[in-house]
Amino acid sequence: MLYKSRIQKEFKTFFIAFILIFNCLFLQAQNKFDKKFKKNANKLYDMLYQLPKNYQGIAVQGFYIANKNNLQSDLEYGVKSKKHKIVIAFALVKAIPTNTTRGKRIREVSGDPGKINEGVITLEADTLLSKVKYLDTLYLNKVRADSGVIYNMKISTKYMGIYARCKKIMLYKSEWGRTEILFFYNKGDDALVDEEINRTWGMLKFKS
Repeated sequence: MLYKSRIQKEFKTFFIAFILIFNCLFLQAQNKFDKKFKKNANKLYDMLYQLPKNYQGIAVQGFYIANKNNLQSDLEYGVKSKKHKIVIAFALVKAIPTNTTRGKRIREVSGDPGKINEGVITLEADTLLSKVKYLDTLYLNKVRADSGVIYNMKISTKYMGIYARCKKIMLYKSEWGRTEILFFYNKGDDALVDEEINRTWGMLKFKS
């Protein structure tokens, strides 16, 4: 009986130690994701990033096609809410100078990356869920953007096999490019996502 009790105690101690070590490694991995994105945003894209409260860094599905008309840029980084079933993913698109052959070709095919492209919005926006909203000066000044737009994106393929809805924020800076911030969630959380957008506004912004 005493032997069995000792075995159970040792197993419990081992299990607790394993959980603590696992959590420690998990947090280190999250911090690594966050620091890398923050560094790249600052150094490569001239952007400032701050991890929003109650979110943790995660590895995201970088290549994602929401529907047949989707023109989504590669997603570089993401964070997940600790309280809600919401994932935020980021894409940074820096404009290639217009005086280069590649820069000219990109603008011929998909337009100026630093300006709103109405054609893309028409293809992507799900106006049955919400209207396309063009950002006012108050919102733009907080992220130092020239223009911006928010809309629900049409989704026929769940993101990461989980999230069936997405609110997409496009922020544009003339001569610089754009950043795309995607809030992935599910039906019933539309109002919650609007609250989270307002609460986390400014987590990613242009330097000047």
